[in-house]
Amino acid sequence: MSYNYNYGAFSEAVTGDKHVLLDHPELVADTWYNLASAVFFFVYPQPPKPSMLFVVDGTWQPNAHDKADGLVPGFGVTTNIINGGVECGGSSENAQSLNRIAYYNEFANYLQVPVEENEVLGCANMKQFSSESAAALPIYWEEDWSWNANSSDGRSYNCQLVNYQTPYSAFREGDYVQCVEDKFNVTAE
Repeated sequence: MSYNYNYGAFSEAVTGDKHVLLDHPELVADTWYNLASAVFFFVYPQPPKPSMLFVVDGTWQPNAHDKADGLVPGFGVTTNIINGGVECGGSSENAQSLNRIAYYNEFANYLQVPVEENEVLGCANMKQFSSESAAALPIYWEEDWSWNANSSDGRSYNCQLVNYQTPYSAFREGDYVQCVEDKFNVTAE
C-alpha cells in the first residue's frame, strides 16, 4: 500500500480515523493490518479504476473506451490497477511487469490452475483508466457547480457524485455534509 489516499481510506475503514495509519504507516508493515490492507485494496474500488475483485470475478466488463485503451480482463489489467503509472503504458513490458508475470505463471503452475493462452498477462501499451471507463463509478462527492437561480449568488450549495477520487466518499457517513461545509465554507445546521 502506498500514498495517502490508500492509507487514509484503509485507516478510516478499519479504525474510523484516517490519521491513525497516515501518522503510523509502520503499523501496516508490523501488525495484522498488513494482510487486512491487501484484502482492502483487493475489494475497494478506486474509480476510475475497478477493484481487483471486480476484474477477477468478472463484474468489471470493459466498455468500448476501455478496449480502445487496451484495458481488457486478464492479469495485465490487475497490474495496471496496482501500479499502472509506473509499470504500464510503454511499448514493451518493463522489468517489474515481467517479474509479476513470471510469479503469476509460477503460482498458477504450483496451484495447478491453467492460464488461458489468450489471457493478456502484461500491460504494455495499456493506457490508464479514465473517466470514460466502465469502472468509473460515481462514488465520490464533489462540488456541484450548477447554477441555482434561487440562491442570492447563483451557487448550488450542494455536492454531487462524481466518478473520480475526491476526499469525500459516498461510502463514509458524514462525507456529503463535510463536502458541502468545505466547498462552500458553511456549517451544516
